[in-house]
Amino acid sequence: MKSLVICVPTYRRNAELAELIDALQVQALPPGEHVQVRLIIIDNNPGGDAAPVIEAANAPAFPISYLHETRAGVTHVRNRALDATAADDLLVFIDDDELPAEGWLVELYRRYEESGAAVVFGSVEARYESVAPDWMVSGGFHDKKVLSDGPRTLPGATDNCLIDLAAVRRHGLAFDPALTLIGGEDTLFFDALLRRGEVFADAAGALTYERIPSDRATLSWLTKRWRRTGLTDARMIAGRRGGGRFATWRAGLDGVIRIAAGGPLAGLSWLAGGMKTNVRQARFLYTYQRGRGMLDFVARRDVNEYGR
Repeated sequence: MKSLVICVPTYRRNAELAELIDALQVQALPPGEHVQVRLIIIDNNPGGDAAPVIEAANAPAFPISYLHETRAGVTHVRNRALDATAADDLLVFIDDDELPAEGWLVELYRRYEESGAAVVFGSVEARYESVAPDWMVSGGFHDKKVLSDGPRTLPGATDNCLIDLAAVRRHGLAFDPALTLIGGEDTLFFDALLRRGEVFADAAGALTYERIPSDRATLSWLTKRWRRTGLTDARMIAGRRGGGRFATWRAGLDGVIRIAAGGPLAGLSWLAGGMKTNVRQARFLYTYQRGRGMLDFVARRDVNEYGR
């Protein structure tokens, strides 16, 4: 029998966490003769304020435990999860601002069994808590869509995934604590697994819904996220090319190309759209901002997305 641990990192979202725990309690589970499930909540709030939420959980369908990680930043939380599951087989991550769709866990596990993959990624669909601009919704700029089951050749994020812990131990990997307030540590973690020959898979039926608050439903928030994404991309490019000065400057060249292409095209799309933000303009801005992030890497500037 395999042991499967669902881990929820949390930071000052007690109401959302309580709703998530309730939703997890009614999830269908993989066949009981094959999998034993438990839940770990890892609280990154210095005051440990999430503890009462776990204590209030009604008649849990599977064991729930609470860990308090006082080192600030989600990287420390994710590494605490690896430590806490040192004797387990599978680790599933879901964020505290998400809710799982019906059959989410069964679908993740089914694709793991079918594919034999080291990591299985599910789909994340945005749910806006306030009215969001039409271009943002139609462009799916907060979504991480998985459209079909199949192999995956790119790294993903930890907001909806299942990890075979044997693969992590095989390579002695952990999340980079240097990125704990910057972000992108999960992308680089999964990229390291890919570079070591591990196989990934997608699970279209493993769907979660992410709450998007009003302060994230803005172009300014997205452009900052895209810039940090470019910084992460540059780190991946350099890592795949073995590091060193040449790899750094190659990442910088990629950044210059994106800035040169994305900036003017974003401006033209804005003019063609009646000087209003539109889907095409936003996509070109994504290219432009990624380029800026790549140049941040060359200049050794960090984009502290999660600074407190």
